[in-house]
Amino acid sequence: MVQELERKRQGATFPESAPAANPVFFRTYSRRTEAGLRESWDEVCDRTLRGLVELGKLTPEEAALLDKMQRNMKALPSGRWLWVGGTEWLNKSKNFSGAYNCTSTNLVDWKAFGLMMDLAMMGCGTGAIIEPQYINQLPPIRNRLNVTITGEIGRTPIEQRREFTETDIQGNTVTIHVGDSREGWVKSYQTLLELSTDERFTDDVQVLVDISDVRQSGETLKGFGGVANPVKLPGLYERCASILNKAIGRQLTSVECCLLIDEAAVSIVAGNIRRCLPEDALVHTYKGLVPIRDVQVGDLVQTPLGFRRVVDKFDQGFQDVYEIETNATYPRATLNHRQAVLADAKGGVKWKSIASLEEGDRLLHNTQILPGTVTHLPADFTESRPSHSRTAKAFIVPDLTPEVAWLIGLTHGDGYVALGRNRYGKPYGRVEWSMNGLQSEQTAKIQAKIDSALALFGLTATHSMTKGENTAKSICSSIRLAEYFHRYIKQPNIPLEIPSFILEGSVDIRAAYLAGLMDSDGAVNNRPPHLVTSVYRSFIRQVGVVLSSLGIAGRTTTIRPEKQEWQVKYNLTIPAFKERYNALIAPHSVKGELRQGLKMYGFTVPGVIMREAYTYSEMREMGFQGSRTVDSNYERYIAEADISLDIPVTVKGLGSYDHVHTYDIEVEEAHCFYCDGYLTHNSAGMRQFVAEDQQGATAKDNLWQQDAEGNWRIDPERDALRMANHSRVFHHKPTLEESIAAVQKQYYSGEGAIQWAGEAVARANIDLLNTPELKQDFLHAYEQRKAKAWIQERHPNIDDQELEHRLGRYGLNPCGEIIGANFHCNLAEVHLNQLDPDNYKEQEEAFKAGALSVAALLNHKFQEPRYQYSRELDPIVGVSFTGLFDFFVHAFGVDWLRWWEQGRPETEEGLIFKRGEQKYLSKWREIVHQAVWEYCDQHRIKRPNRCTTVQPSGTKSLLTGASSGWHPPKAQRFIRRITFRKNDPVALACIEYGYNVIPSQSDKDENGNLLNDPFDTRCTEWLVEIPVAVSWADLPGADKIDVSKFSVLAQLDFVMQVQKYYTTHNTSATLELRSEEVEVLGTRIYEAIQNDEGYISAALLARFDDIQTFPRLPFEPIDKETYQRLSAEVKARRKTDDFCGALSRYDLGEMSEAGPSGCDSDKCMFPEQQPSS
Repeated sequence: MVQELERKRQGATFPESAPAANPVFFRTYSRRTEAGLRESWDEVCDRTLRGLVELGKLTPEEAALLDKMQRNMKALPSGRWLWVGGTEWLNKSKNFSGAYNCTSTNLVDWKAFGLMMDLAMMGCGTGAIIEPQYINQLPPIRNRLNVTITGEIGRTPIEQRREFTETDIQGNTVTIHVGDSREGWVKSYQTLLELSTDERFTDDVQVLVDISDVRQSGETLKGFGGVANPVKLPGLYERCASILNKAIGRQLTSVECCLLIDEAAVSIVAGNIRRCLPEDALVHTYKGLVPIRDVQVGDLVQTPLGFRRVVDKFDQGFQDVYEIETNATYPRATLNHRQAVLADAKGGVKWKSIASLEEGDRLLHNTQILPGTVTHLPADFTESRPSHSRTAKAFIVPDLTPEVAWLIGLTHGDGYVALGRNRYGKPYGRVEWSMNGLQSEQTAKIQAKIDSALALFGLTATHSMTKGENTAKSICSSIRLAEYFHRYIKQPNIPLEIPSFILEGSVDIRAAYLAGLMDSDGAVNNRPPHLVTSVYRSFIRQVGVVLSSLGIAGRTTTIRPEKQEWQVKYNLTIPAFKERYNALIAPHSVKGELRQGLKMYGFTVPGVIMREAYTYSEMREMGFQGSRTVDSNYERYIAEADISLDIPVTVKGLGSYDHVHTYDIEVEEAHCFYCDGYLTHNSAGMRQFVAEDQQGATAKDNLWQQDAEGNWRIDPERDALRMANHSRVFHHKPTLEESIAAVQKQYYSGEGAIQWAGEAVARANIDLLNTPELKQDFLHAYEQRKAKAWIQERHPNIDDQELEHRLGRYGLNPCGEIIGANFHCNLAEVHLNQLDPDNYKEQEEAFKAGALSVAALLNHKFQEPRYQYSRELDPIVGVSFTGLFDFFVHAFGVDWLRWWEQGRPETEEGLIFKRGEQKYLSKWREIVHQAVWEYCDQHRIKRPNRCTTVQPSGTKSLLTGASSGWHPPKAQRFIRRITFRKNDPVALACIEYGYNVIPSQSDKDENGNLLNDPFDTRCTEWLVEIPVAVSWADLPGADKIDVSKFSVLAQLDFVMQVQKYYTTHNTSATLELRSEEVEVLGTRIYEAIQNDEGYISAALLARFDDIQTFPRLPFEPIDKETYQRLSAEVKARRKTDDFCGALSRYDLGEMSEAGPSGCDSDKCMFPEQQPSS
């Protein structure tokens, strides 16, 4: 027994090219055994393979093949199966869905709402189709629900608690006793919804919800592997009733359905009170920043879903608007106005009125870059003056360029416009700029930039020093320029106002304007960097909004005067987001970039909600203390957790108020928008979009989903680069203009990707469209909205239910690689980087193993009829791969990389490469389909008509060091740095394993210099440095090629190879591009759709090449010599080859939570156990 126990303590032997494998494995896939130990890789293989063999009734030969491929990490089952496969929990039919990556559900009845809540609580990703054709099947709301919460959570003794929800109906009074289980919670929620349409009631329904049987927070839920978090459960019923009561006499709208979905997980709180904003509040619109008084019905405004149309506007008259004091800028609104407040660490939102905001609440600030429009300077009114009154100097109004915008910013900061008459009564005018004469080099550069900008006006300036002062001045003596600037730019003793042509201008115009402010009044080396100071509060507010339109949250501070007669001054500083500032604003500024090593005092996520989402060990793995009383740095969190989240701005309280003219607007679909940098709710009206409405087209996609922890949120695909792409479903082929506009919107906002539904439906019906001619004919009919008639004419035996299902198979799962309707999807993954390109038998075995592992799950019989019907009619499996790029480098050599570098042209050599790629891809697809179909035939299961896909592949790729999915790696060799708290057990194990440890970027001495000694008493966080190389890094010439420079068209060309010759579902792709590639990519996507090349959708990721690297990056590219030296040092320091054993010596033990989502931590916890006799 002792020997067996010691054997089980040994960790897996992961590939040397996967140094992150140990922490990833023990964090994600290793469960705790009955003996209290964490599973080894062999034990996970034992458990999961046993489950597949039993479920799939696999033969000994099939079982042996899966065993061989999984233990050698050449083909792995899904991540969900690695976690729950083979467990007793999964053997219960009610939990079958917990084995699947994700689902999609059509919202056609109240039970669908309950099903989605149930799926989410099992850790299954959930998508919902909320098209009018589905939600119009919901009955109209007829009963008003008056909800009263009775009892207290945890009051009933454990032995007396109800496990299942019980409902008692007496006349028009209903008592719901909420059961203490997953099923109990779901049933209580669904019951409340059903009461709203129950025809037995004759008056308002008095609903008493008794929560006494619900266990307290932190206790394990019955029938579920997680822990209870019922703190917000009581409010669920009241808020759902509020939404339902507003719809009495009619059916629910799409957005109301979404709100009810969100309420099920208490992430997004319903809010429907008309609010008001001050007339000068700047709304983020498609044409830039526009005061709400000037926003018109039909305008497009920025929302979390992308740009959505304004459908109504309200003049609310004069009211009191209050300033919200925060640690950023200060938004304003009436007290009944609702702002978005961070509800959980995953990005969940709740809406709170201004009056109910509390100190410490986190408002949500924009992170997206507003594209803006091309704007122009006002016409030259001085041309109309009599000729004798004009200055002799020439004057022209130029195009609005970044140089001109910079000059306007400089003028607002330290400029002076003088107009008047001299002592002889003659008019004069000049514009002058002052600067620090002691900084001669900087001053010379600013003066040169002034000269360059003035030249565009046809003017010049004189430069001089003021006697007796350390002030340099630049003066342009042009009365026409002075008059022009006086009217449009600046007047003495008049509050500054940013002109509309700046507010609505392009990104470069707004960035250059801010650079002008920085060069006039700013200080890049201050802590935090100082942008501008002014006595005009409204001007500082405007500047802050311009900054927010670039995705940067500024911070307003007040300088109280030392003397009573002096005015109050307002500062705007930049407490965070140095990289974005340096990418967008610094290129226009003489003062240059913000120092990367400068300690910043940024924004934080509350420790309390972080601990609700993550365990202590997970917090430590991300470099945080893990305490509920210590907040987590926002920028580090989104980097470490790979999550998309608006900037959390801390509320301090309510400030001053003004009595001003107010307005509000109503926004279709999203019912919220960004204003003055913050996410705010719109007015009360909610409109249902029709299927033909182009602006409402995204309602046809899976707008809402839940992650593995059960957190519900809008699905705007905020994934790649932490900015999501929200697909816009096209049921017709988009025009060239629509294609380019969509790419442009994605580039700047991360949203608005095109999804061509016709191709998805065609692929999902390949059993009917089994020739290229039939498919092309069907696509033509689909675009003409005649797809239904086309199928009926050729297949008259298909009944209406099946026909509806077939035409609805354009739903995508959250990552976009599976297409279908009402589906469960399960994915296996082949690790191509582990395979020999010349060993065709090995490749066949790997893809066959992947096929068998997903086909086995087709034996599940779902309790829910709609899911079982979909399973029987359209069974779905998906065999994916990762490491494709690595595989092809080994297969074709460095010449293939050079061909990529050239853009993958169709040269003679290029065509040879393409045929080689096609041969591999087609063969793998054939192997998968043959294996799945043979298995299905043997077990009398209907054959899936599509079996291959490519998923994003994140976590599992780390187990073998594969380049994710089809994507190229970021570099051939790099240092991977992982943040830990000082003396973290995993970090200590890493030291024993030979990895170097250094202080983190946040640890500095009193002079701001980075610390170098990790054991310095001032050091609080560690970075573990792991040298990493891709498997082909040592091929001669491979490291001479910069993979980060591959063009976006080359990437798309490769994706389309995969899409045409391997994928039968969809290829999940994130294409990286630069601004100059927007139009060519939009054109190419247009061509691919027009020519029926197989394109469905892709996410985009903007590349910012000019972001300066800073010390101790999480990923730092290195050359071969550095990699070899660091690797040798690791081996020289290594004290053990057993990472798991090293970790067990430092680990403190118990997990605070358990559940089907797994322990997402770099810790593997092995409490010491005394062997029994």
